[in-house]
Amino acid sequence: MRQRENRQVVKGTRWLHVLCGLFLVIIMSIVFFALRPDFSGPQVRNVVLISIDTCRADYLGCYGYPHQTTPNVDKIAAQGVTFKNVITAVPMTFPAHCSMLTGTIPPYHEVHDNLDYKLDESNITLAEILKEHGFVTGGIISASVLDSQFGINQGFDTYNDRLEQGRTTGLMVERRAGQTSNAALAWLAEHKNERFFLFLHYFDPHVDYTPPEPFASRFAKNLYAGEIAYTDYCIGPVTKTLKDLGLFDSALIIITSDHGEMLGEHGEVTHGYFIYQSAVRVPLIFKLPGQTKAKEVEDLVGLVDIVPTVCSLLNIDAPQVQGQDLSPYLLDKSISGKERHIYTESLIPTKYGANSLLGVVGEKLKYIQTTRPELYDLVNDPKESRNLINQQPQQVRILQSRLGEMLQESVPAPGGGGKIVLDEQARKRLESLGYVSGEVAEEFEFDQSKDDPKDLIDLHVSVEKVHLLIARKNLAEARKICQELLLRHEDYYGLYRHLGRICFEEGDKQKAQVYMRKSLRLNPDQFGLHFNLGMLLAEAGKYDEAVHHLKEVLRLNPNQILAHNKLALVLETQGELDLAIYHISESLRLKADQYDAHNQVARLLYKRGRFDEAVRHWRLSLRIRPNQPEVERSIAAALAQKQK
Repeated sequence: MRQRENRQVVKGTRWLHVLCGLFLVIIMSIVFFALRPDFSGPQVRNVVLISIDTCRADYLGCYGYPHQTTPNVDKIAAQGVTFKNVITAVPMTFPAHCSMLTGTIPPYHEVHDNLDYKLDESNITLAEILKEHGFVTGGIISASVLDSQFGINQGFDTYNDRLEQGRTTGLMVERRAGQTSNAALAWLAEHKNERFFLFLHYFDPHVDYTPPEPFASRFAKNLYAGEIAYTDYCIGPVTKTLKDLGLFDSALIIITSDHGEMLGEHGEVTHGYFIYQSAVRVPLIFKLPGQTKAKEVEDLVGLVDIVPTVCSLLNIDAPQVQGQDLSPYLLDKSISGKERHIYTESLIPTKYGANSLLGVVGEKLKYIQTTRPELYDLVNDPKESRNLINQQPQQVRILQSRLGEMLQESVPAPGGGGKIVLDEQARKRLESLGYVSGEVAEEFEFDQSKDDPKDLIDLHVSVEKVHLLIARKNLAEARKICQELLLRHEDYYGLYRHLGRICFEEGDKQKAQVYMRKSLRLNPDQFGLHFNLGMLLAEAGKYDEAVHHLKEVLRLNPNQILAHNKLALVLETQGELDLAIYHISESLRLKADQYDAHNQVARLLYKRGRFDEAVRHWRLSLRIRPNQPEVERSIAAALAQKQK
C-alpha cells in the first residue's frame, strides 16, 4: 500500500516537474518573442532606392496628374504604399540627398547648399549601414552635384559618377536617364546573386527641360512633364530586369525625389530659394516584397524617414536620426496619434544679405520664419496664397517653439564642418546648372533689419540667369544683366564676383582681379573667392598677395585640402620650404591618399636633404598610384644622395 502511495507520489512529482518545465518553456518563449526583433514583416533580400531629381509629387499619375507621365512608377504604386504628404528638408539636390541617405536634417549633417560643401565622414549613410550588415552597395548617379568628391559616396562599394557629356553646356554635368538605366542593368546583372543595396539617381527633370522624342512632341506644352515621362520610361527596363532576374518579388523598392520645382509660382522659376510646397513636397512610394495591393497614406512624413524605415524593415538598429520609422504604415500596424512636424529650410537668401527661410510643416499648418513670417493653412490654401500670420497668433507661437526645439535637438555630428573649396572645373559644372555662387550664411536666428527673401526673388532669378549665360558663353548678355542689376543693388557683392568671372572667361585677368577685390571688400568671408583670387595673383607673380588670400581661405575654413596644396606651391616658389612642407603635410593629414601631395612633400624634403623622409613619401605615392616612372627615378636619386 505504501509502495503504491510512493509510486503515486513519484508520478505526481514527475507530472509536477513536467508541468513546471512546460510553464518555464512558455514563460521563456513569451520573453523571447517579446524581446526579439519583429520578424512578422516581409523578408527583404535587396533594397533599391530610386531618386528622380526635381520631381514634383503632383506630376505623377499616382498622385493625380492626368496626362500619363509615369505609367511605370504607377505600376509600382499599384502594388505598394504611396505616401501623399511628404516633405524634403531642403529644396537643393546635394543637401536633400544628404538628408535622404542619412535620415538627418541639414542643421545636423551641416550641408546647406550644393556649392562649397562636403558631407563629413562623421555622418552615417544608409550605404554604410547596409554594407556593415552584408549588403553589396552600389550607387549610380546622373549629375556632378552628387560627385564622390563631395562625400556622398560613403559606404558604396561601387559609385558610378563617370558622367557623359552635358546636354547643353558642353560640360560633364549630366547623363541621360537611358544611360543611367543601362549602367543599372549592367550592375544588376553583375550582382544578381548577392544581397545588395542599389541607389539609382536620375537628373532629367532638372533644367533645362529638353526631353528626347517622342516625349518632346507629346509634352510640347509642358517640357518639364516630358522630362518626368522620359525618366519614367527609362525606369521601366530596371523594374523589368529585376523581374527577369527573379529579384523583384524579394526586393524593397523605394521611389522618391529630393525636391520639387516652383515653375514660376511665387516668382521662382526653378528651386532652391523658397520653401513653398511646390519645391518641398515630394513623392515617396514603398513596394514591399510580396505586396500586391495598393495603399495610400495621407499622414505627414519626411524624406528623412527613409533610413529609419529601411533599418526597421531589416531589423537593423538605426543610428541617430531625425526621421521616424514608417514601417507601421507598411505592415498595417497601429500608428501613434501624435501630431508630426517636419523641418525644412533654405539658406540661399542669405547670399543676398537677406534672412534665412526656416520652416515647420504640420498636418494642416505651415510656418515659415523670416523677416516677415508666414503661416499657411495647407488644407484650405494649398497654393500658400493667404498669409495667416496675424490671424492665428497662438498657432504661430506653438510652431515657433517647435522650430526652436528642432534646432536645439539637431546638434551637429561630432567633427562636422562640411565646407570645402571647389576646384574651378567643379565650380563651373555646378554653376552651369544655374546654382548661384557665393557662400550661404549659416544663420538660424533672425535680424529683423535684414531684407525679407520675398523682396529679393527678382534679383535671385536674374542671378540664376547670369550663371546659365556664363556657362553657355553668352558673356555679353551676362555682363549687361549684371550692370543693370548694379543700378538697383550696388552693394550686392555677388554681382562683382560674376563680373570678375566674365572678365576671366574673356581672358582679361587683370580686370577680373579688380572685380574680385571689389566683391571681397563688400563680403570678406568668401573663402572660395579668396582662393580664386589667390590663384590668379600667383599666376601673375604676385606671390605675397597670393599667400595672403590663400591664408584667408584657411582662416575661414582650416580644413581646406586644396588651399593647403596651392599655398605650399606658392611658398615653395618664394623659397619658404619649411612652411611649404608644413602646409602639404597638413593636407596629407586631412586626406592621406593624395599621391600628388606625397610627391610634392617628397620633393620639398629632398631639397631640404631629408632623404629618408622623401623616399618614404614617394613610396607611399607609388602604393596609391603604382605606374610612376619619374617617382622611381626620384627614389633612386634620393638613395644615391644618402650614400654620399
